[in-house]
Amino acid sequence: MSKQRLKRVALACGLSAAAACAQADTLISEGFESFASLSANGWVLLNASSPIGSTSLTSGDIGIFSAHAGSPESYISGNFNNAAVGGNISSWLITPQFSTALTGSVSFFARADIAAGFLDTLRFGISNPVAGDFTGGSLGTSVVLGAAWSQYTLNFAARGAGTTGRFAILYTGPADTSNFIGVDSVLVSNVPEPATWLLMAGGVLGLTALGRRRAAAHT
Repeated sequence: MSKQRLKRVALACGLSAAAACAQADTLISEGFESFASLSANGWVLLNASSPIGSTSLTSGDIGIFSAHAGSPESYISGNFNNAAVGGNISSWLITPQFSTALTGSVSFFARADIAAGFLDTLRFGISNPVAGDFTGGSLGTSVVLGAAWSQYTLNFAARGAGTTGRFAILYTGPADTSNFIGVDSVLVSNVPEPATWLLMAGGVLGLTALGRRRAAAHT
């Protein structure tokens, strides 16, 4: 096999391996194109506000703003009416279970409809590895939303073979000072371990070196 051909084979193998890893790494990718199918696909939308208001989390309202990606209404929205007047909002968007065997990350986009005197807050985190719920500070990250779609990311550590978790986004705050929020483009993925990339790189470099030795032997 010629040196140039060997290089092409090595590059193709490296790219194929990388593509395979990229496909395997995506655990959840949700753009909320079909609100009606979320429950059947393992998503949980829960209104635990106190007292509960006249609305709950639902599909987007294009009269207020459009989705980050996809169809204009393809996002999850919540508003101040998730809790009654004088109450506190506690509206949950929880992903299906996913593997936490390897190191990974969760990202999503969110924004608010900004109005003077009102403030919209989200908290988010991954479920407790022992109890499988969101107690014990597992919703420790809190953000105040701005007027533009912004991406938020949470990294999680590997928990070992066979472990699973869920990711929750909690719309929270006093109903009387909240307004309207949107959540879109949720992505859960594994982060390849450094050893994996080193192994792939080593394989490509090894094939290239072999080609060089063969080429030198024929000169």
